[in-house]
Amino acid sequence: MAEPDLAFGYLEKQYATVPMVPDYPAIAARWAKASAEAVLRHKPVSLAYGTGERRMVDVFRPEGVAEPPVLFFIHGGYWQRRHRRDFAFIVEPWLASGIAVAMPGYPLCPEVSLAALIEDVKTATVTLWREAPALGLSRRWLVGGHSAGGHLAATLMATDWAVRGAHDLAFAGCLPSSGVFDLPPLLGTTLNVALGLDLPEASRLSALYLSPPRGARVIAAVGGAESAEFLRQSQGLARRWTRAGAEAAALELPGRNHFTVQDAWAEPEGALFAAALGLLGR
Repeated sequence: MAEPDLAFGYLEKQYATVPMVPDYPAIAARWAKASAEAVLRHKPVSLAYGTGERRMVDVFRPEGVAEPPVLFFIHGGYWQRRHRRDFAFIVEPWLASGIAVAMPGYPLCPEVSLAALIEDVKTATVTLWREAPALGLSRRWLVGGHSAGGHLAATLMATDWAVRGAHDLAFAGCLPSSGVFDLPPLLGTTLNVALGLDLPEASRLSALYLSPPRGARVIAAVGGAESAEFLRQSQGLARRWTRAGAEAAALELPGRNHFTVQDAWAEPEGALFAAALGLLGR
């Protein structure tokens, strides 16, 4: 019994993001204040893609820009926490750069299964794609997200949209940050209490094992101060997807922890922002 106990303890610590960052409460408070202010200032349009408040996409649009490109940004929280508006603080520099930001919400586990959650995010994507012209948006999109949102972003990048009737849906690039792409290690943590995954389902839903479109442009960002497992996750996605025919690379942000990587989405002079603009061709 000693070896399983040791393995459980190791993985639990590797994926326990909050205990690894002692000043997380201050970070979360700062995010909450900045996000509330951003929502009041920029008043997003909310597009429903199903029933319930969580099945909505908030669209923040830059003023005076005709058909802006779109950052389709998916929030994290291990698929069981947080809300799309918790991360509205990132929108300001994107709007200032003439880029719209779309933030899909989704029901959380265990209210829904992870498989159902993924289907919801795909439905949100198709719904907004079809409504983009009516909302004055271009169809040049970058898909991104943080942590669990990074997993969802990579999953969307590898989705066959034609089978959903969206034959022209494609992303200019994909930029997950601190993503969890390989799900089986989570079976050895308390995170799986809400997720309820077994090994076959965890493997099936892992973005790491999906096939990206050939030539897909992907940059997997991760903080240099994150755990060994988070570093492995992003580096592993870059390697595996490169072998599968994508143009994939890992981007390590020195000194960043799991939460200050999220801050990088709001820093227009930083490496993550520059990488995102490069994927959008700006």
